[in-house]
Amino acid sequence: MFQFDYSYTDYEQFINDLALRLHTPVKKNRIVFPESVASGDFIFVKLSNGIHVNLVNLTFNQDWLVHRRKSGKEFYTLRFHELSIRGELEIRIGKERMHESDTIKAVGYLTSTLSDWSYLGTTGVTFKGIDILLNSSWLAGYLGITNLDDVLSAYLSLEVENVNTEPLDNEYKRLIQEVMDAAVTEGPMRLAIVQNRIMLLIERFFLRLYERKKNSFFDVPLSKTDINRMMQVEAALTRDIFEPAPTISQLAKMVSVSESKLKKDFKIVYGSPVYEYFQKARMQIAKDKLLSGDHSVKEVAMQLGYSNLSNFTIAFKKEFGLLPSKLVHG
Repeated sequence: MFQFDYSYTDYEQFINDLALRLHTPVKKNRIVFPESVASGDFIFVKLSNGIHVNLVNLTFNQDWLVHRRKSGKEFYTLRFHELSIRGELEIRIGKERMHESDTIKAVGYLTSTLSDWSYLGTTGVTFKGIDILLNSSWLAGYLGITNLDDVLSAYLSLEVENVNTEPLDNEYKRLIQEVMDAAVTEGPMRLAIVQNRIMLLIERFFLRLYERKKNSFFDVPLSKTDINRMMQVEAALTRDIFEPAPTISQLAKMVSVSESKLKKDFKIVYGSPVYEYFQKARMQIAKDKLLSGDHSVKEVAMQLGYSNLSNFTIAFKKEFGLLPSKLVHG
């Protein structure tokens, strides 16, 4: 079993110590894991505003344990994790334990250095994630929320079974992927892109958290099992955005719930009906492709399965309020 134990609040020290543990070099703040341990890499980024960020993209080839011991220094780690669990994973926060097996989880959540935190996983778990090291005074100043401590206290008092109150929707996943893509590129815009997307992730998470606290929305009317089912549905729905969406019947059978419950629960978790969510994801992909400058409107429409270009144009304008040709021709 691979084990890594730490307690410090300096991610530069983290990556250097991790490299020593793996007997592998750090090159440009990046570690490529030995295949005997995992397939993938680990990247450290220090933003110009002083925030430390760790990027993880690994599939473990042996059982593993990562444990952050509590410390007397008060910091917070904002975690955005996409986990494909083939086997077992135990999440530990303080004295709480949460077990997962053979499932998919995509969650954003907050932990404090005042409590222990760890992942104990088996071979085959894929771990793609962003960890952002923060302190409460920085957050309060950045977000302009005077009672931020109350929000954090309420959030951190939740038991681990309920801590995953922020399932990652398509917008979160898009920002995460943009951070991952930018981090492995060279060029003068690399750090600016990473910092911009990290700030968007921070702002989105904490403003949504603040609104939920203000509206007493922590009482999510779904069980952990219900939320996990909807995460599986969302993953299946967006697995291949260029193919027709699975039917409601197929999705309901996949997670063993009724069609009416699936539609109701999905809207609670992700804020949109199933096919509206799918369509938004498709239009975002279309927008990204057009902005890249590598595709024509017709090419993008065909890739998304539109045989009628005008139908694509109508759908795109409905979503973004402008014609797709405007993104190509300015």
